[in-house]
Amino acid sequence: MPVGPRRAKNAASTAASIAIVAAALYFGRPVFSIVLLAGFIAAVTAPLVLWLRDKRVPSFLAVLAGLLVDALALGALGVVIGSAAAELATRKGFYIERFTDLLEGTRTWLVAHGVEVSGESLRGLADPKTLMDAFGMAFQSVVSVVSRTVLVLFVVAFMLIEATTLKRKILRVVTDNADLEALNEAGREVKGFLVVKLGTSLATGVVVGVWCHVLDVDLPLLWGLLAFLLNFIPTVGSILAAIPPTILALILHGPGIALAVMGGYLVVNMLIGSLLEPRLMGDALGLSPLVVFLSMLVWAFLLGPVGALLSGPLTMAVKTWLENTEDLGWVAVLLGPAPKAREADADTSAETGGAKQPRDGHASPPGEPVEAGE
Repeated sequence: MPVGPRRAKNAASTAASIAIVAAALYFGRPVFSIVLLAGFIAAVTAPLVLWLRDKRVPSFLAVLAGLLVDALALGALGVVIGSAAAELATRKGFYIERFTDLLEGTRTWLVAHGVEVSGESLRGLADPKTLMDAFGMAFQSVVSVVSRTVLVLFVVAFMLIEATTLKRKILRVVTDNADLEALNEAGREVKGFLVVKLGTSLATGVVVGVWCHVLDVDLPLLWGLLAFLLNFIPTVGSILAAIPPTILALILHGPGIALAVMGGYLVVNMLIGSLLEPRLMGDALGLSPLVVFLSMLVWAFLLGPVGALLSGPLTMAVKTWLENTEDLGWVAVLLGPAPKAREADADTSAETGGAKQPRDGHASPPGEPVEAGE
């Protein structure tokens, strides 16, 4: 369907609004990153709090129980990251030495096969110190987020308190049944996305951590945690999570174990990410691979590491909002995966008034049946 003047006007005003919001997010990154991280934690914890409320537990105790669970989870996160950072700092010299030996062995192998390469050129392509400094910078980015745990939990507490009364407030503000149904549908879709993504991410982290431990790769808890966190970034996250442990396995044990680590990540991604997750989540919550990659870049630019980690849920929330708006639903279709052949044929049939187009290009007259062969 061509874009009409009204739709073009709405698209222009929406683009201007998006630009204003994006500028606000970028310049208010220190505040918005904390608020969005707290919002994500609160959205995951809210079902537990509301379930306790339904069991007649007082609101104060229900919120306190939710905060206790969050504090334990964030505390475990901090312990894993802290111990990994300490071990990395202790063994940094050993890793650099092993990596230098690996580069020298690679140069010797290439020279033996007739490829003249100097050691300096190889070190220029993959400098061990630069690699370790990159790991250190990544750790610092995560630690800077974890260090704000108290402030994040403080914001989460107020969000959970608000969640216990939010439904009554919405019922007082929104009176139209169609609008209420749209809100309920959007809430169910976002909740379903978070539940499925949390479960599959947890399964991915556990399997990956065990696999790295079996292959004797250092810091298996860290790699499991990284796989759990980055799995919230669809498609791209699992690839990014596999890079550090594969490099470390290459440094410690050589290419054979490195390929085994990479193969394990590939199998886990195929079984959980490509088979199990789509079955649980459904096609309606899918995103185009291009949109996944671009959204990660955009959210990371606007909000830093928090934006990159939450790019999947944030983009999914935006897509769900667009699906439930009358004038911008077509944008949600563009953000989603390619429609299946039957769905595309149904859409084409609906646009042509239900008449199926034969191969000769002439529509069947109304009321005249189309033969099975056509």
